[in-house]
Amino acid sequence: MNKIKLQKIISSYNPFIYSMIDLSKEIKDRYVASEFKDSLANDICNQWPEINCTDLHNELFDSIKTGEDIIKLIES
Repeated sequence: MNKIKLQKIISSYNPFIYSMIDLSKEIKDRYVASEFKDSLANDICNQWPEINCTDLHNELFDSIKTGEDIIKLIES
């Protein structure tokens, strides 16, 4: 369920339908332009308020590069 929800969030930043989002691939500039990094982080934090949003904002596109990295953060 977390994967589908994340795919739907990411798909709102590009023309792909959510099922076409491959969470194993790097998100930056493939699915989300780098200038929307903070908006994406905010959308993720709104859906999963239990995650550390500061870390997500600071690490998104750096050490958190793929959807799978985000899922690991959500599930930890």
